[in-house]
Amino acid sequence: MKQNGFGVTRALQKKTEKSTVETSVQQDHTLCACSVSALIAVYNPEPELFKQAVCSVLEQTMPVVELVLVNDGGGEEFRSVVPEDSRIRVYSKSNGGVSDARNFALERCRGEYIAFLDQDDFWYPDKLAEQVGVISRKGEPCMVVSPVDVVDAAGRRLEKASLRVLKKYLSGLSGNDVRQALADDNFIHSSSPLVHREVFSAVGGFDDATCPHDDWDLYLRIALAGLPVYGYTQKPLSVWRAHEGNESHKRMGMMLSKCTVEQKALCLGVSKEIESILRSNLVLDQVVIANLLYNEQDFRGFRESVRLYLPELVGRYINTGRTDRFIIDYKRRSQKTIMKSLRRYLLSFFR
Repeated sequence: MKQNGFGVTRALQKKTEKSTVETSVQQDHTLCACSVSALIAVYNPEPELFKQAVCSVLEQTMPVVELVLVNDGGGEEFRSVVPEDSRIRVYSKSNGGVSDARNFALERCRGEYIAFLDQDDFWYPDKLAEQVGVISRKGEPCMVVSPVDVVDAAGRRLEKASLRVLKKYLSGLSGNDVRQALADDNFIHSSSPLVHREVFSAVGGFDDATCPHDDWDLYLRIALAGLPVYGYTQKPLSVWRAHEGNESHKRMGMMLSKCTVEQKALCLGVSKEIESILRSNLVLDQVVIANLLYNEQDFRGFRESVRLYLPELVGRYINTGRTDRFIIDYKRRSQKTIMKSLRRYLLSFFR
């Protein structure tokens, strides 16, 4: 057992035949020398935050072969803070959203591996060196993920948020099957993954229909395809900047796209265990969306959704058909949502 700097005990995972994920124990930085392209989708970024993101790529201890910046229909002012560096390639295109910008960049990246970074996040200097060190063989088509720190808009580390995100990440890697963990929820931050280019040939790129959960949709497809997912656990390697502009603050849109990802995954011919996780979470999320309608004072829409989805949620609460390690948390969340929905259903007739 190894104690990390945030007081969380890490149990380093042993590889099993059923597992599609490995956690890192030691890194051999000479084992997998490879070329890495970094990619940032750009849309009217805050100049100083964007400059920090770009510099964090260029100052990696394992140098990138290129940094591809795609301006997705925004202004060109960001160019004023881009340093002079022959590795930087800048493209501009009409606005199509972050998924479209990332796919545009993927078609132009020349590296063997692709590393993603959001325009207001940044990497620690050894991010790529540490991630490459956990790849088991040179040129292996795989995805490598790692923990993140959370900071506020001013760059101050948020201790509780960082600890919460770290716990969720380590929990996602702690079982024998990362597919079940990713089917239950996304625990990988979008500025974390390092992905071999052949992975995109196998599973496709980002799906705009699943925005803003397009990153989770991609990770889930990678895992369900049986491609290796390596989980680095030694320390955070990326920094996520939490502020009001983050997509995660837009609750209704987030929940709707979450349901889209779950519905899409159910069409991929998944195992019974994963199907049970997806279906039970989907109906819970649909009742959560009903409660968001209540918050917006759409009481008729709320009652219609409750009548449609609440009976199934109650049935799955009584008999989920699940045997995975996330069942206790699912039961807790379901019970809370059921009780709130029943109470609100009665109140809605008097609003």
